[in-house]
Amino acid sequence: MRLLRQTWLLARNDLRQEARQLELVLTAGFFTLVVVVMFALAFFGLAADVQRKAIPGMVWLCVAFVGALTLTRVFDREREAATLAALLAAPVDRLAIYLAKLVVTLAILLLCSAIMVPGLGLLFPAAQVFAADPLALIVLMVLGCLGYAAIGTLFAAGLATSSGKNVLLSVILYPLTTPVLLFALVATQRLLDGHPELWNTLAQMAALDVVLVAVGAALFEAVLIGAANPGAPAQARAARAARFAAPPPAPPP
Repeated sequence: MRLLRQTWLLARNDLRQEARQLELVLTAGFFTLVVVVMFALAFFGLAADVQRKAIPGMVWLCVAFVGALTLTRVFDREREAATLAALLAAPVDRLAIYLAKLVVTLAILLLCSAIMVPGLGLLFPAAQVFAADPLALIVLMVLGCLGYAAIGTLFAAGLATSSGKNVLLSVILYPLTTPVLLFALVATQRLLDGHPELWNTLAQMAALDVVLVAVGAALFEAVLIGAANPGAPAQARAARAARFAAPPPAPPP
């Protein structure tokens, strides 16, 4: 209960600040609209059967792009105010920090998905099949975004104070989220086709998400401590070099 309360307080604080400024929400939402319009301009003339095969890629490419944009900003407040070390010194469970950032990232991704999926349904007739099974669609989007956010939050913490973190995060994030995105692509295609194995695929996605969240929770403390003390290895090497370079003490008279 203490962990859940700390997670809720940290996530509520981040969401409250975001609700006041709307900086990340507006950026991610506008980017989602731009991507949907670009997909419409590029693929509107496709036949219905071809659209049905292209829509899963549209959905999860948009989630991948918006997720990378969101994760580059999720630790911005701590980086700009230099409060990452102070957050570690506070009497807060490190797992609560991870879960809170995961909740914030997941909320933004689901908000953008709520814009993207109806937009694709309006622009592409083949995507209107989503409305036939809204429960499966909601479960699919939650599981796919959760797995993506579980990996991304871990590496966003590690690169929170790094220069060039936007490029580094994208280079690391896309290969490591490939299993989640592949499961999501298969599940989306089965949802569009009305495949009887859809719920089995969703169950496999849920199991994968549990593993990813567990791995992220286990590694988060070490990753976050390394990000909060980026100069510690260099300082240790400098101290050792100075010690060996110092002249030996003069012999007593």
